[in-house]
Amino acid sequence: MYRIMMIDDEYAIHLSLRKLVERSGLRIVVTGEAEDGVEALQMLENSRPDIIVTDICMPEMDGLEFIRRVRESHPQMHFIILSGHDNFEFARQALRYGVSDFLLKPIDPAQFHTTLERACRELDNRKARFSRQTEWTLAQQRYKARLAELLYSADEQGALEQIREIMALFETRGPEEVSLSRYAHMLLQDLLSALEERGLLLAMDIGEDQWPQDDPLACNSQIQDKVKEMLALIKGSRNLGSRHNIQKAKRYIEENYAMEDLSLQEVADAVGMSVTYLSRTFKSETNMNFVKYLVQVRMEKARELLAESELSAQETAYRVGFSDYVHFSKTFKKFHGLTPSAYRKQCKAMNGG
Repeated sequence: MYRIMMIDDEYAIHLSLRKLVERSGLRIVVTGEAEDGVEALQMLENSRPDIIVTDICMPEMDGLEFIRRVRESHPQMHFIILSGHDNFEFARQALRYGVSDFLLKPIDPAQFHTTLERACRELDNRKARFSRQTEWTLAQQRYKARLAELLYSADEQGALEQIREIMALFETRGPEEVSLSRYAHMLLQDLLSALEERGLLLAMDIGEDQWPQDDPLACNSQIQDKVKEMLALIKGSRNLGSRHNIQKAKRYIEENYAMEDLSLQEVADAVGMSVTYLSRTFKSETNMNFVKYLVQVRMEKARELLAESELSAQETAYRVGFSDYVHFSKTFKKFHGLTPSAYRKQCKAMNGG
């Protein structure tokens, strides 16, 4: 439901517009009516309109000055201008303020209805773009963090698979105003920064002029080559013997996280290391101890289950190795900032459920 405010110094215009809105059948409700721009500014925060219909010629503050003032704090506001005169100068200034709808009095009901429909479509599209952008931003943040971890761990197969997923995600959900080659360059910059934060300073040339501009296949091939170059530099910078075992340990944890009693001893036995050595090496390579890493894996799996399945929160707890739901709920909130139930509601709301 969209909210509309109407500003005009003629009572008859208010009455006529209100009836047209109420009879339009559109998802619009009138939340404010004012006689001039000064009064409208005072009402703005309480009315919280998505659409403003305003006359141009009004006492105290005219429509154009009102629009200019509103644009300062509400740049996305949708305006519909009314005027009793076909004044080109008014129209020119209105266009400068981003107003595209200009109606002459007396208002033609059919034209007003068409204008409202167009406003609703624009607002719908804006909401959809924002939702896609939010989804894209959150997804790529998770993917980039995972890729940085795979690179740091020198997991070549995992890193190459992840880079393909990230680039595919960009091509389907990424911002249209950013080219694939530009994104590939920015992604590598982010990865080098993430690795530098972990103490790995890689001497790599990723100049933006190296990237194919209009060839997705060539661009994807180029970034995979760059990832392989990163991996070669990482592997050459340290002894990977113990790291290989840590990767095995991490894979074992990710395959068996649902076991409530999964222990460091069991993981050590599985990868052929002593508990003491595994504990020390695991902390050194992952910057966290075994228990914290296991909980992190469980919380990420729980988040995925709550977002993508119909399992109850309690069943989700059992699926990720928790028999005590209260403990699971507290741990989940600590990691994700929401209780499991609240997180599921948020996911459903974002997906229109």
